[in-house]
Amino acid sequence: MTRRSVLSGQESTSDVEIASIQIGNFDVLVLSDGHFNLPGNWFVNGEVKHRQQAGDPIKVGANVWLIRSKERVILVDTGAGPIFSRTRPTAGKLDDLLAAEKLDKAEVTDIVITHMHADHIGGLMGPDTGGYSNAKIHLAKAEWDFWADPDLTSKVSESMKPLVQLAQSVTSSIANRIIKYENEAEIVAGVHLIFLPGHTPGHSGVLIADEGQELSIVGDAIIAEILQFQSPDISYILDIDPEMAIKTRTKLLANLARSGRLMAATHLTYPGIGRVTQDGDAFEFHSLA
Repeated sequence: MTRRSVLSGQESTSDVEIASIQIGNFDVLVLSDGHFNLPGNWFVNGEVKHRQQAGDPIKVGANVWLIRSKERVILVDTGAGPIFSRTRPTAGKLDDLLAAEKLDKAEVTDIVITHMHADHIGGLMGPDTGGYSNAKIHLAKAEWDFWADPDLTSKVSESMKPLVQLAQSVTSSIANRIIKYENEAEIVAGVHLIFLPGHTPGHSGVLIADEGQELSIVGDAIIAEILQFQSPDISYILDIDPEMAIKTRTKLLANLARSGRLMAATHLTYPGIGRVTQDGDAFEFHSLA
């Protein structure tokens, strides 16, 4: 994996760097949309001592991936975007990096949405789908059906209503661009949608597999690396099905440890690519950086 500065004259940080790794014939760029500071009490269950040791707030990353092949330019999630980042000023940095990379958003051929939380779809807000005017948008049918439900606002708690309203402002603008998947599938040759439910009903990841090399992008299956590798049974307040999220995370980490496959996740510390090892019921992440 290589890292390079793209915004000259600024201190070298994740906000001005682009990391890249080659997976077969795919060039995978890791772009930092910034970071979030999450309240410690947003994480529940597990051993109290582990949560206490993590501190408060808990800083997590906000990574987005750009996958390039000869024929396709694929973006995995779109970050917080300019509108959502008004209330989350530590995020929303993706547009600056794309501009520094001299990538016109209209060149993006495909967008894979891991799930429809605001920090993953905020970049689709605004005129002309946030500027991604030519991209097909891929996601799990279960995810779309959940968030596009016209009665959803009346079914959720008051704290969830803003998330639903933002998601539905996006669904209305992208409905004619969506490709929905009922089963795991190959989106393009070598790039697969994989189901990782629990955080949301259709939460998904992306498996890149080419020429014997593999990278699993697992979205929000892991939120806080300081907590959920050591204690996979720690839940996050926004998990819609916490028990399913724990089962998905535990199975996923065990598979990654057993296979040695590279993994990446949205909220790992930038650049957030590495491998997992297992010791009993606990896991450890080993970054390539």
